[in-house]
Amino acid sequence: RYCLHLSASYTVMGCGCVKAEGPDTSNDLKLARQLQREEEQNARRARSSAGPKAKAAPGWQTAGSGRSLGGEPTAEANLSAEEKRLRSLEAAERRQNQVAGVSEKKVQEMRQKEQKDALLGKLAEHYARQKLEMPMGLNAASVEQLKQHWETVRKDKGTQNAILQP
Repeated sequence: RYCLHLSASYTVMGCGCVKAEGPDTSNDLKLARQLQREEEQNARRARSSAGPKAKAAPGWQTAGSGRSLGGEPTAEANLSAEEKRLRSLEAAERRQNQVAGVSEKKVQEMRQKEQKDALLGKLAEHYARQKLEMPMGLNAASVEQLKQHWETVRKDKGTQNAILQP
């Protein structure tokens, strides 16, 4: 038999098999040191070429005034606190309705379902605390009807008066 691997050393075993003792790693350390030296030289060159032109590190002291979300800074100054709150609420709703890869209609349906589930959970908890059964048609009610019912129940006008309105 002929050995094709000339770089590694082999030992012939008693059974006629050939056992490799391992690869030659004597050049690995030399190569690693050479590559490290080259990287250090490149880094020194890059630092020296930047020289005095280098900018100060970014930080809070060098930051500008920035901009506020939702419009021009001059238009924002003339608004009342309530108008600013409404604008920020509208901007938040627009951001919530923009989900990547999902149509706007589907996002609205998902939000409606989330709201309905949340309201049904609140109502179920309320009725459980009062040790009463939930009204039968509650699961089929719309989000608006559930909101109205929750407000009625929450204000404690009495569960007898809190009847779903079609």
